[in-house]
Amino acid sequence: MTSTRISDALKGLDVPEGIEPAKPVPFEQTDEYRQMMRKARECRLRKAGLRGGYMRAQSDIGERVCRIVERGRGAYLWGEPGRGKTYAAAHAVRVAVERSKGTKPPAKLVSAKHLLDSIRDGFNGGDRDALRRAETVPLLALDDLGAERPTDWAIETLTGLIDARTVEGLPTIVTSNYSLGQLRELWGGMPGARIASRLGGACERIEATGPDRRLR
Repeated sequence: MTSTRISDALKGLDVPEGIEPAKPVPFEQTDEYRQMMRKARECRLRKAGLRGGYMRAQSDIGERVCRIVERGRGAYLWGEPGRGKTYAAAHAVRVAVERSKGTKPPAKLVSAKHLLDSIRDGFNGGDRDALRRAETVPLLALDDLGAERPTDWAIETLTGLIDARTVEGLPTIVTSNYSLGQLRELWGGMPGARIASRLGGACERIEATGPDRRLR
C-alpha cells in the first residue's frame, strides 16, 4: 500500500475528536530493519574471513595499519605469539568491509597455510580460483606467514602472489612470528632472500610487542 492510500484509509477512520492517529513508523527505524542490516553485516564479515571476536576487532595497531593501507602500502606485522598481530589485521579488514559500498568482497583475512592448501586442492578438482581471488582482492591479510612448510612450491607461490599484488598496486597485510630477517633464514637460500626482499619493498614493518594477550 502506497503512502497516499494509507493516508486516504486513515482519513476514513472514525477517530475520536482530539486524538491523532499514530503515524506509520518508517521501515528503516524498525527492529526488523536493524536485525536485517546486522545479519547482512555479519555475512559480509564472515565472507571476509572474520569470525567471533574478530568481527568487532578494535586495535591501535590496526588503526595504524589502516592509515598505511590508505596510502596504498602493505604492512608486515611481526612479533611473538599472542601480541595482537592477527587482531590488528582483522581490525583493518573489518574497517575495509564496513567502508565498502560495492558488492564485491573488499578484503580477505586468510592464513598462509590455508591459502596454500586451497591453491593446492585446486589442482585436484577443488577451488581453482583461490589464487586468482588472493591476487585480486583489494586488501589481502595473509596471517601467520612462516607456519607453513617452506617447500620450493610454497615459497614460489607466495612470492608470485606478493609480486602480482604489488604490480597491481594492491596492499597486503602480513602477520608472522618472524622478522623478515628471521623469515629469510628460516626459508633459506635465494628463495628465502627473494620473498623477504619482496615483502620488505611492499610493506611497512611493525613489531608487535607487549604481554601475551591470550594469557591475561
